[in-house]
Amino acid sequence: MAISGIAGSIAGRGIWEAGRHAFSAAAHWRYAQLFGSDATSGKLHLVVGALVPPACQDQAGNPFPFIFSKPGLLNAGFSTSVAIPSCEVRAAKYLAESVAVNARRLAILPTDVDIADKGDLSFVSFGIMSNLKTVQLLENSGNHFARYHEGQFITKLSGRVLARASQQTDYGLIVKVHPSNLPDKTWICCGGFGEWGTSGAAWYLSRKWRNIRSKFTRHPFIIIVKVRLGSDESAEPILMADTPEEVERHII
Repeated sequence: MAISGIAGSIAGRGIWEAGRHAFSAAAHWRYAQLFGSDATSGKLHLVVGALVPPACQDQAGNPFPFIFSKPGLLNAGFSTSVAIPSCEVRAAKYLAESVAVNARRLAILPTDVDIADKGDLSFVSFGIMSNLKTVQLLENSGNHFARYHEGQFITKLSGRVLARASQQTDYGLIVKVHPSNLPDKTWICCGGFGEWGTSGAAWYLSRKWRNIRSKFTRHPFIIIVKVRLGSDESAEPILMADTPEEVERHII
């Protein structure tokens, strides 16, 4: 090959590599706009809610911890000190895959109890009242959108009902805030009235993040999705807003 051809090949490869790195950097920047810079530096926490099984006794009054069963295994009992709802495992899986693909990073997977007293971090939490980090997010003064009250999502300003539990359809709440005392951090929750609202909300956030980012860029927002029972992929928004005034105008 002529020297000019070799030089041209090297230059072409250099241009291609520069373009690839520029595209990757832009993609990371867009992802960080939604999830915060911690997501693209391996510091995003995906927080599941830890549940404690009830204390049980056998007929003789002795502690009996083997209260869990396994489908297909008869006359077998299992114990655990902490249980994680399956919907939150599904939800964490959706977001972990999203972070790995779009940020090229691993996420940190703690329980809410593990980091209950830690606020100086960015997270996505799963579940409503079952997750201490979701409760902290909804109670933070940086949340101007909604809260949970007696089986309903209601507005933070006036208490108007945004969605209520239904036997036919589940609803999931996605709220993003920058906490008032830690404005450089990003807190997001995905929680439903039932399990499909929780995992459906997480599915929507993980799969539709580009649409969400295009609409809200880096700003806080609220999304409520309705989800068909048994199908996370059926999640579709009934409310998308980034101001309390927009939330107040929502009609159910």
